Amino acid sequence: MTDKPLRAGIIGLGIGAAHAKGYGGDYGAELVALCDLDDTRLRLLASEYGVKPEHCYHDYRQMLAEAKLDIVSVCLPNAMHAEATIAALEAGAHVLCEKPMATSVAQAQQMMAAAERSQRQLMIAYNHRYRADVMWIRRMIKDGQLGQIYHAHAAWRRETGIPGSGWFGNKQMSGGGALIDLGVHVLDMTMWLLGFPGVKTVSGDTHMVFGQRGLKTWGRRPGQPVETAFDVDDGAVGFIRLGDGSNMVLEATWAEHRQPQDDLIRVELQGTEGTVVLNIANYRRDDTLRMYKEMEGEPVTVIPAIRWEGPHGHEALIMDILSAMRAGLPMPTDGAQGLMAVHVLEAMYRSSHDGREIELNVGAE
Repeated sequence: MTDKPLRAGIIGLGIGAAHAKGYGGDYGAELVALCDLDDTRLRLLASEYGVKPEHCYHDYRQMLAEAKLDIVSVCLPNAMHAEATIAALEAGAHVLCEKPMATSVAQAQQMMAAAERSQRQLMIAYNHRYRADVMWIRRMIKDGQLGQIYHAHAAWRRETGIPGSGWFGNKQMSGGGALIDLGVHVLDMTMWLLGFPGVKTVSGDTHMVFGQRGLKTWGRRPGQPVETAFDVDDGAVGFIRLGDGSNMVLEATWAEHRQPQDDLIRVELQGTEGTVVLNIANYRRDDTLRMYKEMEGEPVTVIPAIRWEGPHGHEALIMDILSAMRAGLPMPTDGAQGLMAVHVLEAMYRSSHDGREIELNVGAE
């Protein structure tokens, strides 16, 4: 790999704006091309990061043909991930695709095949791995502080959090609702902490109780008419049997009756030597961790004081990817891990529809 900065481009400047910070840092890439249908958003981000007007596009295929990019972030609606990713790979670029990797296992497998054909890297944007508190948990697990983990409970629950407009409530564009939007994050976070032990079986149940009634949506008073189609789940729960004998409960809700304005990410890992709980209320960084152990025969509560130094989130993710590329190391959030998550999500939706447990027996290799 050359020491020359990699030429980077972004397709879709909603969440794509978070990717721009990574490429705009001094991490070995240069942001040279942007693509979005919203001209105002396109020009504003181009101005902020010094992207030339002639490298601002409304058609990503034109951008891929003209800009000669080394790496591309695909930040489009879920149903468009596969098409844009495959096009970027075939144009010779490595790809960082937003989560979820795809809306179906078949699409995700096509993306993996395109990466193999083009001999390019395919990564998935799991930014929540790069929180300082999550990385502390990973270090504790590797140090043996929890012993053998036998049970995990992963949840992302919102009191009012249904998108009030756009494509999120449209199954054709999103592939699903709260489960595919929020559940995929805590699913990946937990599987990463556990070391991707493989998945044996999946059971799931979804519900749609608020969105179609125009309730608990951002930017809308209760009972206001729903302006866009809403045919996705606004809540889901699942049970997953893992390949190492452990298991996981997975919850995701866009809306439920609970403390007003509550937005909670929670992961609990129970082990033979200790339990750790990550409790992120409304995206806070302080006081998010508890570890419970026994020391000298007595129960002990450990409350870590985490230092948030350096980049995190999407910026840290992109820094890590670029560093791995230059060193010739395996990608930290590779496509195989993204494919495994899609297997689980698809199985949960199928289980909910069929009313039965789904046997998977898949890993992230």
